[in-house]
This record gives sequence, C-alpha cells and structure tokens, in this order.
Amino acid sequence: EEYGVNIKEQLIENLKTISILLEIKFEPKSKQEILKMKKETEEKLLKMQDNKLLVEKVTEEKRKLTKDIKQIDETLNNKELLQQEYIKRNEKLELEEKIFSIRILSKMMAEERHQKIERIEKLNNILNPQKFVRYKKELEDKEKYLKLVETANLQQEIDKKILELQKIFLECYQNKIEKAEDKQEITKLIYEFRYYNLLAITGETQIYQNEKLESSLEQVGKQLIKKATTHKVIENYAKDEDINYEIVKNIFYIRSINLDQVYIKLLKEKEDFFVQIFDDNAVEEKNKLYKITNENKKELGIKLNKKIKVFN
Repeated sequence: EEYGVNIKEQLIENLKTISILLEIKFEPKSKQEILKMKKETEEKLLKMQDNKLLVEKVTEEKRKLTKDIKQIDETLNNKELLQQEYIKRNEKLELEEKIFSIRILSKMMAEERHQKIERIEKLNNILNPQKFVRYKKELEDKEKYLKLVETANLQQEIDKKILELQKIFLECYQNKIEKAEDKQEITKLIYEFRYYNLLAITGETQIYQNEKLESSLEQVGKQLIKKATTHKVIENYAKDEDINYEIVKNIFYIRSINLDQVYIKLLKEKEDFFVQIFDDNAVEEKNKLYKITNENKKELGIKLNKKIKVFN
C-alpha cells in the first residue's frame, strides 16, 4: 500500500498466480484438489445464471442445514442420543480414527453446528441482491485463478510471471529512490540494489544478466546514481549522465561485501577506454566503456589512471 493501490493490486495478483502455478507444478495432489474446486466453482456460477433454480437450491440446502442443526441440538441435550451417536460413528471409523470419548464427540458436533450456521448465513447473503452480486464476483475471481490448472507450459508461465514480478518490484524501488534524501538511506539503497542484481532469476542466470530486464534495471540504476551523485554520496565520474552510468553501474555487479573499500580507475588502451574496479587493491573487474571516445573524453570528471574511491 506504500506504493499506491494500483501497484498493490498488481503485486498481490502476481504473487497469487505464481503461488498457484508452483503448487500445481510441484504438488500433484493439489492439482487434483484445484481441478475439483474449479469444477465446483463453475457449477455454482452456472446455477447463478438461473435465478429461479438458484433460489430453489439455496432454499433446499437451508432447509436441510436447519434440520441438521436441530438434530445436533437434540443429540447434545440428550445423553442417551449422544451415546448412540458415539457408537454409531465409531462403528464406521478405522481404529486410528475412532473418537475416544463422549466429550470429544460433543466438541466435534458443536463445531459441526457452528459450520452449518455459518453456511446458512452465507446462503442468506446469496439471496441478498447486493451481496449476490458480490458473491458472484468472488466466484468469478476464484474461477480465474483456478483456471491456471489448465496452463499448458507451467514453467514458461512461471518464468513469465516471475519476470513481471521483477518489473513491479523495480517500479516500487524507483518510488523508494525518489523519496530518499538522507545519505545513509541512499547508501543503503545502493547496497540493496547491488544485492538484488546478483540474485539468481532462472538457473544460474542473475537478474542483471536478464536481457528482458535490461531497460528497467538501467532506468532504476540511472535514477539511483543520479540521486547518489547529487547528494555527494558517490563521486561524479562524468558530466554526461549516460557516461557516468556506464562507469558506475559496475559496482552493482561486484561481490565485494564492503563497497566502502571499492575503488574505480579509468584506463585507455589504444583507442578504447576501460573501467577497472578494485577491492582492497586487488583487481575485481575490468570492463570496456563504449560511450567514451576521444571526442567526448572531456566529459569525464576524473583523470585517467587515477584510483578514486567510489563512496565520498
């Protein structure tokens, strides 16, 4: 809710869908239960199309439930009937499932009574015009998720939804960056974003290596670096925002635990420019810079071949 109603709804729907897809994939028993629930939900929706038939079915079920409640009340208030019910139920149960005492049976029947009363209240709601519409909407929403059991390629759909989840998350993260004004908070965001980039998304592929997320990650990275340089959290390596991003983004992909001890050095080899990352004087990374040329190198804010600490 911190990120707005629209984002909240997207996030919850995405998590519901992923959860159900994973359940179907890894739990065969659950798949059968979902198929059963789907059939029951579709039958309920079908009945709701015929209001007259629905009223008849609801009335009939309420009548039966009322009769059951009356019978439970009579049994609970009569020791002889309760004893007969105890014997009757135990005759049908396996040894490990038998009810061990009249007291336990009484509790069980009281709970059964409570459930039947709740069911009657739900049936009353169905007959209420306003609540009928709400109930139908709930069934339609439920059916939408239960239909996921028909998904042909589960893994493909799971991967798709996980990708969507990342984009929703990154949208939320941009909101966090926008609100951040404290140096300590901005530093924490840099560490978090670096941690996020290195998470595995599929198999051995890390989030920052996913081509479908490249645009979203760049958008967030640029916003975070701009915020960090504006608040003097990190050094500004170039006047041009795109060049500065190409240099600094490399800190999001290194595994060094303490970014406070990370240094950056810009190099030129023949006609090409490179950025070199150091951690405690050991070379961590060396990457080619494609946006820097002899023509625009004046945009650089630091000298070549000079080690500069990332954090001010």
